[in-house]
Amino acid sequence: MERRTLLSLLAGGVAGLAGCGTPDGETETPTPEEGTDAPTATPTTEARVERSLTLWNPTPDPVFTTVVGVRGDRDAFFENRDLLPGERAALSVAVPTGETAVLVETDSGLRARSTWTVDAAFEGLEVVLGRDDAAFWRTVSCDARGACSLAASPPDDGPRIDLPLVGDGSARWYAPAGVVVENPGPETTARLRIDLGDTALVDRAYRVPTGARLSVPVTYRSGSYRVEVETDDRRVEAAWPVPDQPTKYVDVSSGATGCGPANTTLTVANRDGEPHRLSLRVDAAGGGESFDRVLALDPGEVRELVPVTTSGGHAVSASLETGATASGTWWSCPPRGPASVVVDATGTVALRAAGPQPG
Repeated sequence: MERRTLLSLLAGGVAGLAGCGTPDGETETPTPEEGTDAPTATPTTEARVERSLTLWNPTPDPVFTTVVGVRGDRDAFFENRDLLPGERAALSVAVPTGETAVLVETDSGLRARSTWTVDAAFEGLEVVLGRDDAAFWRTVSCDARGACSLAASPPDDGPRIDLPLVGDGSARWYAPAGVVVENPGPETTARLRIDLGDTALVDRAYRVPTGARLSVPVTYRSGSYRVEVETDDRRVEAAWPVPDQPTKYVDVSSGATGCGPANTTLTVANRDGEPHRLSLRVDAAGGGESFDRVLALDPGEVRELVPVTTSGGHAVSASLETGATASGTWWSCPPRGPASVVVDATGTVALRAAGPQPG
């Protein structure tokens, strides 16, 4: 089957047909009698607004993605995109005001749907693709020192600090590191505080509706920041190393923190012409059970492992029966791609990270 027929199949499954002739919701036009004028159809138009639609593929596999917006029995918009591992595509679409059904399908077999309700407080919709499902988030980006559609308090009245902070010359990247406050649960009000050393950068309350992701760009400067989010139900405090974690995510519903929907696949490859026994240990960020295995690898063998389930900085150590060793931190944080432990043709073992690297 031509993969670009996914759209027609998907849309057809939503709109449907009432039998083999007339589409559902339409009627046949009667033949006018002689001497009378034929009835004139009055086209109907609906208000539309431009909004952003972001498609994100944090999986280790490329996917062909079809997304379609359906209003009633009509397609409001549709897009086809080939997404590389880790790729994030930002599109602009004209969306009808009110509610629009959004359906997503990939050539890997994923199918998911949601309802997009246009709201002036939000800039768009983000679709995060998984291997088995997809997450849908309403998104808005707010200047911590300026107007914000979700602000529940004015900016703090402390010394004026322009954000995002300028870089310090020790690292370079193309977008500011920031904090994302997300809420899969009931609407709440959250107070966000961000400090760098003794300097308070952000101290402001926000209204966070259900299904919302609020992004606050903060800095181009390397450093160890502290993030605190407080609601009526809980208080969350977390360290935020920049640029190792380009984005710090805080879930106000569960209190969980991380660095995004990162790829948690670790590839182990033996590029040597000799078999090897590889001892591999991965200690997940934030604690939890460690992954500790001894793998017998044939020449040329490649394995895909999922030793962790969350994003963050995972400590990796690897050693061969020859005595060769390697260790390091696997930052499974977007925009990084898959990581790998590789035995090369000289019998040396190394930890490698794929994809763009901040810093």
